[in-house]
Amino acid sequence: MSRPLTRSAALSPAWPLPLFLLRTAWGDQPFDELTGYVSGLAGSHLVEVTGEPVRMLDGISPASGPTALLPGLVTGLRRSVGSHPAPESLALLTAAPGDSSSLPAVPSLRSDVAEAGWGVLVRDPASRQAVVLTCVHPHPDVLRWRARGIADCPVPPQPDGPSAALFALGQAVVEAAELIERTTTRVGQAGDLDLDSHVTRLPAGLPSRLIELVDRIDRVEAIITVALAQPDVGVDPAAREPILRRLVAVKDAARRAAVAAAGDAASRGA
Repeated sequence: MSRPLTRSAALSPAWPLPLFLLRTAWGDQPFDELTGYVSGLAGSHLVEVTGEPVRMLDGISPASGPTALLPGLVTGLRRSVGSHPAPESLALLTAAPGDSSSLPAVPSLRSDVAEAGWGVLVRDPASRQAVVLTCVHPHPDVLRWRARGIADCPVPPQPDGPSAALFALGQAVVEAAELIERTTTRVGQAGDLDLDSHVTRLPAGLPSRLIELVDRIDRVEAIITVALAQPDVGVDPAAREPILRRLVAVKDAARRAAVAAAGDAASRGA
């Protein structure tokens, strides 16, 4: 039986990292934008480098912080551009309770992503070497990063496209209409529904269709967060759990679709 959803079902605010990576590797975003984004995610950073030896992690010292990981990841992505589909090189991985649909069958990778709830996979399609990067918040202003080298990593399952993701998101919202209506009514009366706090920071240059998708995801994220914080609101607990689980699953799938589509668009223009 899968564990129940909690407030931690929301992905880390760092989940757009693969979008910043691909805009740097395959677009025109300056490298300083990427390092500034990563450095600004928290006041302090802890880094662990583990797993098997891989080219992208050669010479990395954990004491140098997470920005020391970025040159190897960006170089690895640039080597793969044009030779393989972008999702074979870069993917967002998610693991909401009971959902492992985005994860390659690598036990150490699955364990890391399950612990963090998400991860970024940067993979060399030619050698099959990969790095999975995860991070967790042990303290509100501290991020603990783990970079795991994987010597032989299969291609992760591919997500649907943005149109299918938007449709699935809308369908899940319709199925959750009663819970959403009761939650927003209760919270609206209290004046505590803050959609602005769930606005994702994105890199410049993304297609408008993907920005629209992420905006829709942010709104669903806000509703999920509020609903999880108020377990007494809406339908009975036995019924609300699968409703929220479905919302979280399609919201995370939509984020994976956004990353995959952005990667395809960026690699075609590289």
